[in-house]
Amino acid sequence: MRVRSGNNVLSVHVIAGTHVVLLGLDVKGYEPPKTDSSTDLSAVMTRLALDSDDLELHDGSVMTTRAASSSIKVKNTSRVVFVGFAIDRQDVLAKQSVSLNVDGKPIQKFHFGDYTALPGRQYEYTVRRMIKARSSYVSSSKFVAYGSPVAVKISTEDPTKGKHGIYFNRGVAGSKAYSEQFGEYRKHHLVKKFGHPQWKSIINPRSIPDPEKSKEALAWLSRGLEEALVQFISQANGREYRLLATVYEFTHEETIQAFASAVERGVDVKIVRHCKGSYRTRVKRNDIVKDEGGNVVKDWIPDDPTGSAKKATDAIGFSSLKHAHLWQHDTFIDRRHSAGIMHNKFIILVKNGTPVQVWTGSTNPTDGGIYGQSNVGHIVRDDGVASQYLEYWERLSRDLPGRKRSGKIEDDNGREDENEPMDELNEQQQPDLEGHVTSPSINVIFSPRKTTGMLQWYADRMGVSKSSVHYTAAFGIAQPIAEILNQGQSEGKTKPGEGLRRSPRIARHCKEKDTSANTLLRYVLLDNKPSEHSSEKKKDGAEKKGKDYIDYYDIKDIQENRIAFGAILPTNGDDDANGESLTGLTTFVDYIHTKYMIIDALTDNPLVITGSANFSAASTDKNDENSLVIQGDTSVADIYFTEFMRLFDHFYSRDKYDGLGANKSSSKSGRTWGEVVADESWLRPYFDPTSQLYRERLLLR
Repeated sequence: MRVRSGNNVLSVHVIAGTHVVLLGLDVKGYEPPKTDSSTDLSAVMTRLALDSDDLELHDGSVMTTRAASSSIKVKNTSRVVFVGFAIDRQDVLAKQSVSLNVDGKPIQKFHFGDYTALPGRQYEYTVRRMIKARSSYVSSSKFVAYGSPVAVKISTEDPTKGKHGIYFNRGVAGSKAYSEQFGEYRKHHLVKKFGHPQWKSIINPRSIPDPEKSKEALAWLSRGLEEALVQFISQANGREYRLLATVYEFTHEETIQAFASAVERGVDVKIVRHCKGSYRTRVKRNDIVKDEGGNVVKDWIPDDPTGSAKKATDAIGFSSLKHAHLWQHDTFIDRRHSAGIMHNKFIILVKNGTPVQVWTGSTNPTDGGIYGQSNVGHIVRDDGVASQYLEYWERLSRDLPGRKRSGKIEDDNGREDENEPMDELNEQQQPDLEGHVTSPSINVIFSPRKTTGMLQWYADRMGVSKSSVHYTAAFGIAQPIAEILNQGQSEGKTKPGEGLRRSPRIARHCKEKDTSANTLLRYVLLDNKPSEHSSEKKKDGAEKKGKDYIDYYDIKDIQENRIAFGAILPTNGDDDANGESLTGLTTFVDYIHTKYMIIDALTDNPLVITGSANFSAASTDKNDENSLVIQGDTSVADIYFTEFMRLFDHFYSRDKYDGLGANKSSSKSGRTWGEVVADESWLRPYFDPTSQLYRERLLLR
């Protein structure tokens, strides 16, 4: 949901998701001077923000605004500083109000995220300016709210209603909030990351000895994702229901138990599971084992997802042998013949033979997938979409080969299936999309496909974006997308420290000129920062093949690209209360596991692409994958957009902290990271046309 409001001085654009409400703020009336005089942006913005009467600027031009009523008496405006915003929130139904300013300090940025909102609630946000007197000219506290407020009422999305139910987990275990609540249970572990052992501070919610505290930590991290997944499964209650699922990694005890309980309720449960491994020579007492014919004996060893899932599902107990037998012999279908991996994670709810709902998204039912890395579960309550998933599931359940090959394969009953490859059947069901798609619409893309044409289509959509791109990449950036991100103005680099909204002095001669033709911003959220060594190695390999290779180091300085990657604030010793710790539940991807892209999120015709596929070549033409392509649904876009910005702002600030060096302060100003400033220097990047924050202000206002 989106609502705009304003007065003579302020404009407020409020975008509500489920758990996040984002406010885009702006100050009205600032016009560029007619001459390139020494007009000081700080003086101009402070006078304007104070809502004074006619004010004469340094160059002789006049700015007229209507005076606002205020209980604060300003005796000398030349000594008053516009230091930010004051934002209050009221729960309309509960009549409960809260200030969103931490310790009464001003909010010094032009967009603000309220991450404490709850789904299905109506809130009223009140925004005012905050000022500070440079002397004793304001008879109040150090920072005071001033001027007439802007009030906006908005309702958050309710995922239990409507066609779409979208659930994001917390995704930021490495946060001050988690450490403050559960830091007493922090432990230091020696772990291996990419083959290198290192000590890590970990707060594992499963290892908290207090059962109530452990439950509280799990709920905080899940943020409704686990509960929604279990509830989706629990809808099936009786013989008229079927649950048809696909899983890759499958070790989350609560989800497995939910499926097992459905079996006990009489539900027909069928789960297609990833099943891969390799044959290894059997060795006994250091000797190779051979059979009677002298042939080397080899054993099939499952890969980690296969073995771990089998172990977890075998551990489930049943009250009757009948249900135990159904679980072991009539529930799971091994997917052995995929061209790559069986990477799907969806569930179809079927009632009386009709598919009615589907659960999909990026979430593997594991502890790491639900309580650790960022993930999303997306319910679509639509018979047509669910029917498409059922058609695809039936192909997977027959274990058809991913690509065309010679010969035939047999099902569990020994019947031969014709050699119908999945890639051909998937494209028959849904051909590659071309150009712009109908709005509103939902298209479902299943992999594997015969070519990587859909990956190019995703890149092309990014290439024709008009205002914004928001894109998550857990496993690097595919070349077609990297080529789009490599287009832009590399000379317009972001200035050091800009991401912290801090500058030592306000810029002079700074004019707000019309840059509407070039205000595009492309937000990229990576799981980690690629190493320079790895980058050079890949570039060398591509060069030997006569190809180009584009990665983070090519695109990071392009003005249109705003990039963040997973990070935490480090701990400095055992007694450091400010350091952040992960859960220790993830092994490879610690931060960003989602796979979604939003094109022109805040327009009336946004495009959202989401699912299990990683926007890679392998996820397009090898792996078993699924993606939703949702055009023209602003409610869906608002949820994905607000969650993206929550995560992006969280990680971007930590990236900048790491980039400041050992003292974590600006070399010129001496101010520490995140400190509120008492002058107008925080304004500078938002009104500098060469700044990314200038573009962001225009995008969100």
